[in-house]
Amino acid sequence: MIAGDDVLCGTIAAVIARRHINRIIADIGASIPLDGKRDYFRLHQSRFADLLAAIPPDAGGRALEIGVNPGLFTQILVRAGYHVRGTDLFPEHRAELWRSLGVEVRRWNIDTEPPPYPPASFDLVFFSEVIEHLANPPIDALATIRELLVPGGYLVLSTPNQFYLKSRLRTMMDIILLRPFEHDEEFRRWAGLKAEARYYTHSRLYSMRQLCWMLEQSGFAIIRRRYCDPWERVGLEWHRLPRYPHRWLTKALLWSVTRAIPPARSMLLVVARRPPA
Repeated sequence: MIAGDDVLCGTIAAVIARRHINRIIADIGASIPLDGKRDYFRLHQSRFADLLAAIPPDAGGRALEIGVNPGLFTQILVRAGYHVRGTDLFPEHRAELWRSLGVEVRRWNIDTEPPPYPPASFDLVFFSEVIEHLANPPIDALATIRELLVPGGYLVLSTPNQFYLKSRLRTMMDIILLRPFEHDEEFRRWAGLKAEARYYTHSRLYSMRQLCWMLEQSGFAIIRRRYCDPWERVGLEWHRLPRYPHRWLTKALLWSVTRAIPPARSMLLVVARRPPA
């Protein structure tokens, strides 16, 4: 009975934690002005919830968010009680928001520059939807993140899944229709990118095995790995069904398939730890 009670208590605690996360995210969403980033928030709110839920319960409160723009997840972290600092290629784009939040944001290109903070400055680092934009192989960047963490500190990392079902279906259609995998317009846009503008596009995607291997090569211990489905849920709000029935039903079918086949989901999420000293 003790084991059963432990499982029940753990389930109840998880439900309470998720409700708290959903409340924080709903509060931030309601506070976004009409001329703000509401569309971005609608697209990314499920990802934000997955990231917040992934934080280990014993993580400390000093958090670094790498790639803070447009600042919505930064607001969520502040509301959740973390002492947040951030880095970005263009911190000036949301300077007023950083001031209002009391968050220091420093310029940093993690792909090419030394870190703007000393080693062992943070208990927790968020590296969400960034690694796929790096032009160089990410192992050095991941090793730099490890050094920024205190011994025993955590990295929460997310990136699109190379084997997302929707992407694989699109590739199959390209093969059947004899189309190039990279459409001409997308290729020309990529070919014309210069300097830091190249970071606006994806350099490459990764599988879960590749991602975990790079983390281990960088000196991390993998604590948790999970296939998440935030992008499948976008557009499945009930009020959209009468307006876009065919699109809604297609999305619902895709979501039902990826729920049954986790490795086909849209996002990889890994929690890794710098080994304790």
